[in-house]
Amino acid sequence: MRRPRPTEESRARAARITQALADLLPDEPLPASPSEPGSAGRRAARGGDCPGCGEPLQATAARHGVEFDTCGTCGGIWLDAGELEALTSGLDPIPGTGAQNEADLRARVPAPAPREADIRYRECPRCREVMNRRNFGTISGVIVDECRHHGLFLDAGELEEVEAFLRAGGRAVGEAARARAAARSMPPAPPQLETPRSARHETAATSVVDVLWNLLFT
Repeated sequence: MRRPRPTEESRARAARITQALADLLPDEPLPASPSEPGSAGRRAARGGDCPGCGEPLQATAARHGVEFDTCGTCGGIWLDAGELEALTSGLDPIPGTGAQNEADLRARVPAPAPREADIRYRECPRCREVMNRRNFGTISGVIVDECRHHGLFLDAGELEEVEAFLRAGGRAVGEAARARAAARSMPPAPPQLETPRSARHETAATSVVDVLWNLLFT
């Protein structure tokens, strides 16, 4: 698969995104030595090539246990498994103030920015396996590339779209939409079958009628 060549415009956009992330999450020094068992293995696993353009990923900031791996060329972001949940926890609105349905949600959240017209399946920077594409929150319209073992990749601007979706109450609306879809996909309940007990009762009643008929009329 041919990788896109970086342009001056894309480099400038990536620089703006990197600066915005730096302002959002002030740089903190990474620990010089592992503070818990197994942490050295996790640190060694970071890095890799950007799934979007193939340039090296760089760890840019760390805060509350979330460390960004960003691409300085296309502005993409890699988050290890569980880091997106940690980063977006607490963004849901107060109960009763979020969107009540999909129409309400669409009125509050602008449509995601258009991406590339062709569908590309990208490789995980950790294991090099092809990642799955999924619609974040079922109905957000933000298509993320996800490795079921290692994490997910967000194109430039998609993190902000995910945050806007959650702040508007999209998590609850998406879960309701997923539940309705699951209910529609379930097969219909089988028709009620006659129980053996009722069948035996009818057979016994028929036998009594036959005996009386024979006694009276034969």
